[in-house]
Amino acid sequence: MSNRLRLLKEMLIKNIKNSSQVFIIGHNTPDYDAIGAALGMVTIAQELNKDAYIIVNDSQQSLDPGVAKVIEESKEDYTFIDLEEYKSLADLDSLLIAVDVNKKYLTPLQDDLDKVGNIIIVDHHQETEQTMEATYKYIDYHASSTCEIVAQLLNSLQIKYSKNMANYLYAGIVLDTQNFRKNTTATTHDTAEKLYAKGARFEVVSKWRVANFEEDQKLNDLIFGSHIIREIGENETTEIKINNNSIQVYTNILGAPKASFVINRMKPHEIYRQDMLAKAADKILSNYAEIAFVFGYVKEDVVGISARSKCDVDVGRLLGKLEKIDPSVFPQLQIILPPVCTGGGNKQNAGGSVTTSDIFSVEEFFMNAMKEMAPEEETIVSQQENEEPIVLVKKQAKVKVLKK
Repeated sequence: MSNRLRLLKEMLIKNIKNSSQVFIIGHNTPDYDAIGAALGMVTIAQELNKDAYIIVNDSQQSLDPGVAKVIEESKEDYTFIDLEEYKSLADLDSLLIAVDVNKKYLTPLQDDLDKVGNIIIVDHHQETEQTMEATYKYIDYHASSTCEIVAQLLNSLQIKYSKNMANYLYAGIVLDTQNFRKNTTATTHDTAEKLYAKGARFEVVSKWRVANFEEDQKLNDLIFGSHIIREIGENETTEIKINNNSIQVYTNILGAPKASFVINRMKPHEIYRQDMLAKAADKILSNYAEIAFVFGYVKEDVVGISARSKCDVDVGRLLGKLEKIDPSVFPQLQIILPPVCTGGGNKQNAGGSVTTSDIFSVEEFFMNAMKEMAPEEETIVSQQENEEPIVLVKKQAKVKVLKK
């Protein structure tokens, strides 16, 4: 165990013991990593004889079906509450533990964080100016998932946990590594092996993640959908095919990676769950491109974004650009609530949201961000002794559209 993780363990034990009660929160519409880490944390709190509650403020319909199933089958052993229940229970002697999230706007508690006395963050996503203030922050960018961190804590504390708990934590690791295909270290595999010894099984996790036929069809329509526009002239008819998936090659970036930009161009205002956008981005990255951006409305006036990368392009930094601009740069209709313009993540996985009436303006923003990644300059790539330096000239983007 690293010194940092040992310090986290000490801070958790101290703060849990000194609190009146413990609340655990993940990000909005939690995925397997967020819910698995939350269940692991509540297990630690219970072991230290504290009342502990997991806050989930999303409707069951808005959750991934597998995540909803995990929550439902966990209710016999753990207490789940919503925002209103949290507000009625919380006091300044309470401890809040945020898992798989560090930005307040990504939780339902963004306006109610001051109801508790102490906050501890356990996460693996990049910090930004929007990261919530906390008593202690443990953010490990190298960890595959928050479940990996929490599983290490449980094992270090020698807390006995069930086969189900092992599967919950294993599911979080499987999800965030795309079945151990990315973002893994020796620690990831060691942690997974220990969970396997505790009863975790890949086939159990796979059953939770079995695709719903209608949802899978909706995803395929989003990724592969297209339509024909016919322009009828006096002497001829011209047909233009428009694909939802626009794949572009960025020759200005080392390796000239292919980037996929996906929008439901026939029905741009179709509503999707955020996790569906993430699944679409994962699918694109597995087979069709080195970088994937998927855009879709998650609410009537809010565009969700999911981004993935398997090259040198850091999608976390690209999505982080949203937090540094005025939301009014995106077209908006009359909106009662303040507009949002937020994003972030790590190099390989990122997400965000923008309040706008024009989803295509969000796509254009990221297309331009990609073009601007390598301004025209000379960069010395390598230089051997007594040899002329090899110089790479980075030019302004020349974007080539690949026709499907």
